[in-house]
Amino acid sequence: MSNDKVALVTGGGRGIGTAVSRRLAEEGFAVAVNYSRSADGARAVVKEIEALGGRAVAIRADVSAADEAAALVAATTELLGAPTVLVNNAGFNQNASARSLGPDAWDRVLGVNLHGAYYCTHAALPGMYAAGWGRVIFFGSPSGGRSIAPTMAAYAAAKAGIAAMAKVLAKEVGRRGITANTIVPGFVDTDMVRDSGAGNSEIMHATWPEIPASAIADAVAFLVSDRAAYVSGEELGVWLGGPIG
Repeated sequence: MSNDKVALVTGGGRGIGTAVSRRLAEEGFAVAVNYSRSADGARAVVKEIEALGGRAVAIRADVSAADEAAALVAATTELLGAPTVLVNNAGFNQNASARSLGPDAWDRVLGVNLHGAYYCTHAALPGMYAAGWGRVIFFGSPSGGRSIAPTMAAYAAAKAGIAAMAKVLAKEVGRRGITANTIVPGFVDTDMVRDSGAGNSEIMHATWPEIPASAIADAVAFLVSDRAAYVSGEELGVWLGGPIG
């Protein structure tokens, strides 16, 4: 493993991203906490990490824009060092049927979840190649293939794309000390779930076992560790088997 333990967590200012940022700091990483709108949350995480003796910075970028994703990786490199761990956590969803979901909403869901993950990965890979070590972690969803549901066309398409992209990347970088894996979280009651519309949070509470964000962070900690050096191209489900009943 490289001696430069720098991690970049997109969407690190809230929900799962906050838990992951904290856990990676505990594992000894300097952490770039990316945010788009959650500035207060990202800065709070940075202060918490610094109070415990770690290094962290909050960096604003909309990862759905290729130039901002590239600037995010560049800023991380300038402030902390080249990130050799990239956690593509940033997400956005809007529940609606295919008939009612407009093109702008479709583009936004795919832009943040799928395009953003690619843009950040594309920008971070040169540093990982130079280090001869790297960990790229994507976030999938049961809706991407394991548990299909109505009103999720855009999100499902994005997450299915994520799973395929991770498998392709794993084959491309496997001989360079770099791994690429996808974590598939179950129901974590985040702001994104509550904001996605159609009573999504209430439906999820009624039908899915709730998973703490810390459990997702534990999975990330495993995948970035040397114990997972030969785990790549895999989907790790953290969801207690799916819907209840």
